[in-house]
Amino acid sequence: MTTQRTLLLISIILVLFSCEKKQSELEFEQSVVYEIFPALMDSLHFDFRLNPPPPPRPVFNEKGEIIGTDTTGIGKALSDYEKKKAELKADSVKLVVAIRDSVYPLELDEKNQLLEHFQSHNLKLDSTDLSTEYKIDLNKLIADKNLRFKYLSDFPEGTNIWKKDYDFHFSGVAYLSRIQFDKTKNFGVLESEISCGRLCGAGIRVFIKKVKGKWIIEKIEDTWVS
Repeated sequence: MTTQRTLLLISIILVLFSCEKKQSELEFEQSVVYEIFPALMDSLHFDFRLNPPPPPRPVFNEKGEIIGTDTTGIGKALSDYEKKKAELKADSVKLVVAIRDSVYPLELDEKNQLLEHFQSHNLKLDSTDLSTEYKIDLNKLIADKNLRFKYLSDFPEGTNIWKKDYDFHFSGVAYLSRIQFDKTKNFGVLESEISCGRLCGAGIRVFIKKVKGKWIIEKIEDTWVS
């Protein structure tokens, strides 16, 4: 075998090995997403049919200063809220959440949040490229029994998604980002968002870690609210 053919064969083997490694890293990331998804939806999703009780009203003096709060009716409001919450949890109505078809890339600032949050562990960032997207497998999204998921691409584009009448209970749009891991693959950070209307939604930063072989959500931070 000539030197040229040998070098060509080595190059092909290295390319194949690199592709296999990238695929296995992506499969690992996807498995973590599907593992933490139930806990993530428990924290992120809210049944928008349930209106939270009003807060106590402030009481002002003659100078316009707050001197207390008026809790009249708060007890009944809380009682009604808990009753409605129990009724909705017990019913069999399926709430449909639209999921952005693919996860979105994670920005550098967010990646560095992993190092800052777990600074006592002296982590180093995994160097996997997170600039690409991959499609989410709806069949692997497990959450509350009353939730179903559909791809966002199946809905009207833009604000029209909130204007259409559906033959099911539409319960918002959820988005997921890629996950930045540390080199040991024991810690990670990702972003998620949920929209409940044209001017209604929230974003969160999710810190995860592996404990006794299982991935758990260590902390959730709000990043924006509208």
